[in-house]
Order: sequence, then C-alpha cells, then structure tokens
Amino acid sequence: MTPDPSNGPEQDIRRIFEDFIGRAGYSDLDSLLGEESVSAVEAKVLSAGTVPPETIRCALDVLRTGFALDYDDLVFAGGWVPRLPQMIARNYLLRHFLVLGNGLDSDTYFHDATINSAADDYTGFIDLIVVKIQTLCEERHHSLEPEDVPTVAEYLTAIIALMHYCRDMLDMSSTLRPSLFQRRANRMRGRVNSVLEMSTFRKDYGEIDRLRGEMCQAVDDLLRDEKMRALQLARNERYKQSKIRLYNYTIRITEELNDQLEACDPYDLTHRSDLRKQLEQVQIFMRSFDKDR
Repeated sequence: MTPDPSNGPEQDIRRIFEDFIGRAGYSDLDSLLGEESVSAVEAKVLSAGTVPPETIRCALDVLRTGFALDYDDLVFAGGWVPRLPQMIARNYLLRHFLVLGNGLDSDTYFHDATINSAADDYTGFIDLIVVKIQTLCEERHHSLEPEDVPTVAEYLTAIIALMHYCRDMLDMSSTLRPSLFQRRANRMRGRVNSVLEMSTFRKDYGEIDRLRGEMCQAVDDLLRDEKMRALQLARNERYKQSKIRLYNYTIRITEELNDQLEACDPYDLTHRSDLRKQLEQVQIFMRSFDKDR
C-alpha cells in the first residue's frame, strides 16, 4: 500500500520524517541518530496512528517511497555527497521501524530488501568518493591547494560516516559479508593515504591530516571489532548448516578417495596421481564451506 498524502495519519507521519531526515548533516548525524532522538520520532509516529502494526506499515511505506534516497536515486541526480547523511538517516529509521514492527506481539512480519543491501550501497559510495579524491588530486597534478581543503575534508568526513553506519547495517541478512567489508575498508585506507600523502607533501593541511587520522583509526577499530568477527562466524556456520547434506556427501567422498588411494597399486603411478588430484579438488571444495557465501 502506497501512502496517500491527502490522508491524515500518512500525512502526519510524512511530515515527521521529512523534518527529521531534512535536518541530517555530517556535523550532527551522531546526535540526530542517538537513542533519545530516535525514540522521540518513534513516539510521534506511533501517536499519529491507531493500531501499531498498521501505523508501522504506513511508516515503512512512507520511508520507502517518500524520499529519493536510494543508491540509484542519489548517483543519477548528482551532487550526492552532501545528501549522504539524509540517506543514512532514512536507512537508520527504516531499520529501526522494521525491528520495532517485528518485535510486536502480532502475526505480521516486516522486511525490506533496501536494508539488506544498504551496507553494500555504503561501500559503493565509499568507492565513488575515493575515485573523486583521486580525480581531484590528478587534476591538481598531485599538489592540492588551500582552496581544495574543504572539498577533500567533506569527502573524508563522508567516508568516516559511511564506514561507521555501515557497521549498523551489517547483520545475518545483509548482502555484504563482514569480512569483505573489513577487506574493502583496509584497501580503501591504503588508496586514500597513498594519494593524499603524495598530494599534500610538504604542505601543512591540518584538517586533512586530522580527518585522515580519524579515518585510519576507524579502519583499525573495524579490523579489531569482535562483533564483526562473531557475526562472520555466525554467518559461516549458517551457510555450512544450509549446505549440510552436500557437506556430508563430500566427507564421504573424501573417505572413499582416501581408501582407494591406500588400496591402490603402489606401482600404478598414473592411477595414484589421478586419485590425488581428485582428493585435492574435493578438499578445496570442502574449504569453501568455511566461508559465508
């Protein structure tokens, strides 16, 4: 059901979200998405409707359709870097109301594909911003000028915000694996540091240095995050359990190949080599079960 703007409750909920998301900026994003602020929005939304499940359904529909803040919407519209906080705020609310709705004592189950791919979208934006930084540095022949500092600072601030809130979007249902997010973040840090060190050589750009330090610290925190490791292990185990029949079958094949190899004529080198190759392929396949797919 798509909300009708002329309808009272839907219009009130839309206004609440428009006010909240419209205030999202890099400087106040953390406070805006704090527990107290989000709880206040939740209370306003629930008071705008009557039956909680229907009110939450309406809220989710407004968040899905009332804002052009999906990945494609932003990229094709252009000028998307300043609007990323609004996207983060919308996705944060969308996830909050999904969790809230599924926590109700009712038969209604709420889900949204946008949230499943949100973490992937965030890393996609990070990659695009890294390209913007590299392009700007190349245009300046790897020698940034003082007038470039605000632009680079905004890019670095956006990367830090995307990394931070990407972690909130990672769960058992996200299309992005935690281990892949960590690898992408580490690779991104190397690319950004390399081009900025070259382009600010022997220049005192304190704001860029400060934000680079924050970015590097954020990556270090991510790589050491035990929650990320635990989530990846849980996803690995779920993947293994979902393929348990195939896993057990490969165990039996491995045992049979080992038995054949032991019983093989020691002088039949061709047969033994063939069995070893088959066993190696099965073992390679077995190792794939240790990873989330």
